[in-house]
Amino acid sequence: MEGPKIGHCKAETARRGRSAGDNLPALTMAGYERQVKEMAVTLSSQEVAALTGKTERTVRRWAESGKIPAERVLNKFNSPEYLFSLDALEPHLQQKYFDGLKLPPSPEVAQTLTKEAKPLDTYSIEEQEEIAFWLRLVKQWQGYRNKPGANKTEVDANFVQWCKLEYPERAISVDTLYRRWNAVRDNDLDGLIDKRGKWKKGKSSIPDPMWQAFLYFYLDERQHPLKKCYEYTKLEMQTSFPELVGDMPSYTTFYRRAQADIPEPLKVLGREGEKAFRDRCAPYIRRVYDDMRSNEWWIADNHTFDIITEGENGQRHRLYLTAFFDARSGIFTGCYVTNAPSSQSTLIALRRGILKYGIPENIYVDNGREFLTYDVGGLGHRKKKPKDGQERFEPPPVFERLGIHMTNAIVRNAKAKIIERRFRDVKDHLSRLFDTFTGGNVLEKPESLKFILKDGRIPLDSTLVETVEELLDWYFNQQPYGGAVAKDHGKPRQQVYNENLHTKRVASAEDLNLMLMRSSRAQKVTRRGVHLDIAGQRIDYWNDELVFNYLGQQVYYRYDPDDLSEVRVYDLQDRFIMSVPADNTAVLTYGASKEEVKEAMAKVRRMERITKEAKKVSTFPAFGRHTALELVMEAAHESKVARIVPAASPKVLELQRPDEEPLLKAVAGGPDLDTMNRNAMKRNGGAEHE
Repeated sequence: MEGPKIGHCKAETARRGRSAGDNLPALTMAGYERQVKEMAVTLSSQEVAALTGKTERTVRRWAESGKIPAERVLNKFNSPEYLFSLDALEPHLQQKYFDGLKLPPSPEVAQTLTKEAKPLDTYSIEEQEEIAFWLRLVKQWQGYRNKPGANKTEVDANFVQWCKLEYPERAISVDTLYRRWNAVRDNDLDGLIDKRGKWKKGKSSIPDPMWQAFLYFYLDERQHPLKKCYEYTKLEMQTSFPELVGDMPSYTTFYRRAQADIPEPLKVLGREGEKAFRDRCAPYIRRVYDDMRSNEWWIADNHTFDIITEGENGQRHRLYLTAFFDARSGIFTGCYVTNAPSSQSTLIALRRGILKYGIPENIYVDNGREFLTYDVGGLGHRKKKPKDGQERFEPPPVFERLGIHMTNAIVRNAKAKIIERRFRDVKDHLSRLFDTFTGGNVLEKPESLKFILKDGRIPLDSTLVETVEELLDWYFNQQPYGGAVAKDHGKPRQQVYNENLHTKRVASAEDLNLMLMRSSRAQKVTRRGVHLDIAGQRIDYWNDELVFNYLGQQVYYRYDPDDLSEVRVYDLQDRFIMSVPADNTAVLTYGASKEEVKEAMAKVRRMERITKEAKKVSTFPAFGRHTALELVMEAAHESKVARIVPAASPKVLELQRPDEEPLLKAVAGGPDLDTMNRNAMKRNGGAEHE
């Protein structure tokens, strides 16, 4: 290779450096297209003639006249030759040239490539450096080969020798250069990557049946260790593919391929299940909060405090927090600390929130029984279709009476419960303040906890309750907002709530008490009224009016768990009937006193007396009253006299005779049956009728 040519290449190398990979920057697709465009930028008169369909003489005449810009040079015979820039030709001729060489055209020439290349950002940095190296090297090689008068065979040999000096770590041959050149022409970036590189290591050496068997054991929710999966695969091959056992790759090969080839979502789904996949890998719906108003959506859930406290009876336990949370502002609206989540703790927390912040439009809850109780939120999707086609009566739940629409979370969908993020704040910024902090798992459990418990330095339940109520209102709700609405970032959460509160629905404490009352299911009014089973006991609700007017009818009632002295009774059209007090005076145990028995009997007799009085009121006065027999006989006499229905007069009268002789037949000297009948009637005291 001639000195100037080699010198040009060395200068280029000096600018880039000579280290492995040449420390080339990652290519962009635009850079790749630019380098392709810069290759073989000059054409000879013969090549231009072939593109235009003219003779070489005509092409040279165009060059001499300046019709086509050209560079005049001398060939090895010292004869003038013209070199034409590809960019100087008309676009359709440039396209024709690219089509002939199968090169990707420039964006100005064509809108599409002959073969769509993979985006460069799908390749690693190392792979992009490999692509950039070969693009530049092939460009150099083609530039020397396309010089006028160059002997391509000599150029190829000299260029390969130079490459051995410049890049001794690379095995570059003429065949290698041609393969890379073909990849460039076909726009095949994969063809510019050495597939023997470490990013492909271990992939091709594992036969497909063997790899599929390995995946069968590895992608299992029992989460077999990877080494055991390798052993199981070997056993499977001995049974199903014994011919492959001798060439089975090492455990390290399987390990490398498992790390490189198995996508993380597939690994999570196969080894940990669908829930883990949905929580960690699957895309989720991102909610937009910009147009959301305060009180439009409240989210409810329960949280277990990671704190050990002591109750009044000395029992050590962990309490729970039932909380409602405003989705727009992130403030806690209603909260209640309880021994265990329940429907009643839900109503207490809701009542506190409504009294302070108003009634929300919607409530988003999970699928716990404390929310889906029939008389609180309604059964939701737990409601079953009736077997007989008849809808079972359910009283209006509390949420419905308050005008709140309830939405249930998708089962096992952690992404939808944003309140859990606020509970993490409660854990980190409240629970950790207590010495008896237990942590959420074994790893978080402080070592000092056992000594604190041994010393008895345990906070009381009341201390935790006071702390929670104080901090939620005056610390957590006043923290800077950091939610989805960027314009509100940095504002106190309480301020965000106030600024986005459009309508506040309120209710008085008395009305709220009525709307928050618990409901019974439909039941029949019995002789003992209606009843409530609570805490293993039965309470009867009874009065004379209820039993007298609604005995045997279906009703339901509402009650206040904090005041069980009376219930409010409703019909199944949800119309209020009356308030009925608790009355267990007619419920006696064995060994009851005389006074208790006397009081119970008095209640029973009172009902009897009321019924008798009602009977008197509903009957006719005694004056002029006739008995039922007298009225019926009078009606029969009138019918006899009037002959309302004339006697039948058939046209044909048929006499039906038995097929045998009478049982008793009067014969000469035999008994007189009529006389016998008359004598029998006289003995029995009867009267003989004429």
